[in-house]
Amino acid sequence: MINLPVNANPNDAESASFKRIFEENPAPMYIFDLHTHEFLAVNAAALDQYGYQKEEFLSMSALQIRSAQEVERFKKAILEVRAAYSDYGVWKHIRKNGEEFFVHIYAHCNIFQNRVARVVMAIDIDQKVKAENALKEKNEEIADILESITDGFYAMNENWEVTYINKEAERILNCKRTDLLGKNLWEFFPGSKEGRFYQEYKRALEEKISVHFEECYAPLGVWGSMHVYPKKDGLAIYFVDITEQKKNQIEQSRYMSMIEKQNEQLKKISWIQSHELRSPLSNILGLVELVNENSYNADVIEKLKKAAKSLDDVVRNITEHAQKTIN
Repeated sequence: MINLPVNANPNDAESASFKRIFEENPAPMYIFDLHTHEFLAVNAAALDQYGYQKEEFLSMSALQIRSAQEVERFKKAILEVRAAYSDYGVWKHIRKNGEEFFVHIYAHCNIFQNRVARVVMAIDIDQKVKAENALKEKNEEIADILESITDGFYAMNENWEVTYINKEAERILNCKRTDLLGKNLWEFFPGSKEGRFYQEYKRALEEKISVHFEECYAPLGVWGSMHVYPKKDGLAIYFVDITEQKKNQIEQSRYMSMIEKQNEQLKKISWIQSHELRSPLSNILGLVELVNENSYNADVIEKLKKAAKSLDDVVRNITEHAQKTIN
């Protein structure tokens, strides 16, 4: 920042040199009275930036290039900052045509024309601020999308440190983002290295390919359908909790196994009925015919009893198999 000579004589060579440096400086600069806020001097770059003629600008005060919303902030700032040179940060100023734009203000206390003044450098950073705001809005939009999706999502850098996690991932993994952000994933979830997670994540990171797999994080008993995508500085992971699906699959598998077991028992019953049951039944039927032909025959009756006993054994066998099938 330029130090202007106190009570400078316009004919003084040093004063003329400082005046030239001020007026020809490519950075927009102006000087205003600290108490009345009147403009005392302005350079060509500032006139070009604000769109005024020199006479117009010097007839105004420092309040007139600010929006009404920033006037009180301005008055408070010039009272609070006591250092000779200060970085006042980002402000919103107004051009002659009414256009608002962002500037970064640097100021220096001095005596100018026997008045306590402040020498200001106002750097136009409008495009930079607007680009940053647009990027911020876009990031917020992306964050809103990631928070609203039903998939769990988190991102990591190349050091396996978690840089983002959405609320669905918090719920599934039973953790808080404030605890996980910035932490090494494998250290925070040490049990995850025992499954396919580390192997597949490492492959996606090193080979720059997307991978999909299903795995269970044993400590939580949670199954995830994992979609892992490489990005410029790490990985992005989308996943769905498929624990209930896996439980249903296991239950279905158990049920199918039971059905297969029952079918085997039914096959045995069918074989018994078609082979073992027919023989004693045929004998009984034949013996009944003999009894009809002979009013009494002890040998026939004995054979009939034996056949009936045999049929009873077969029926009992069928009953046992049927009972096993039910159980």
